[in-house]
Amino acid sequence: MDQPARFVISCTRTPERVRQLRRISTAHLRLWEIGSCVDTANLLISELVTNAVRYGETENFSFSVSYWRGEVRVEVTDGTPGRPQVKRPTADEESGRGMLIVEALAEDWGSSEDGTLTWCTIAVPEPVVPKSGFWCEWRQEDGKPLVLAALPTPDRAMRWARIQMPVIASAINASVVGHVWDWLSDGWREPAEALKNGEEFTLPLSAGPYKFVWHARPVRFVPVVSGSPLPHLAEEGPEWD
Repeated sequence: MDQPARFVISCTRTPERVRQLRRISTAHLRLWEIGSCVDTANLLISELVTNAVRYGETENFSFSVSYWRGEVRVEVTDGTPGRPQVKRPTADEESGRGMLIVEALAEDWGSSEDGTLTWCTIAVPEPVVPKSGFWCEWRQEDGKPLVLAALPTPDRAMRWARIQMPVIASAINASVVGHVWDWLSDGWREPAEALKNGEEFTLPLSAGPYKFVWHARPVRFVPVVSGSPLPHLAEEGPEWD
């Protein structure tokens, strides 16, 4: 969304406005494709509009909801001066929790200098966008994984394979057969073409009594924040020679 989305409405101070404005707001949030925040928005709208209906000093009040750059903003102007107070009622008190709920659920909230407008905001997570890449692994003949990696391009997948082969051989104290290294250095075109064409590529290799498998396949990665090995593509990765 390149520009703010917003709707504004003016209505009379009657109790049914709470339900009506929740319904209208829900329709707009879903139109803006941010339905994930509907429940939170409805709770906040209920509290702010209820305050306007109960305590407003004008016949009408104005209400708006806007969305811009990952943030929903709700505003209510009711003509009542003074900043709303967050009360902390006791367990046996049946009212007075409205702004306490707003404080707990909103990303931020406040009022205009004269107190006639009260606002709150909701943070909307960015949508998850899968990324294309390649899942690569060296594994033993029995399928036990040795090293794993998520790479963004076929060329990066090949460079990673070249880096890992001598590392694995060194770890098991095995010499790398000469033609294997030559193949990985100079004969990369066949697996690279396979990956570029959206095909998997599997290569069995031997070093003395040891047998390995290099496997790479195109996949779609879902961004996450943790995991071992990382099951996502980083924004920037190391370049290998």
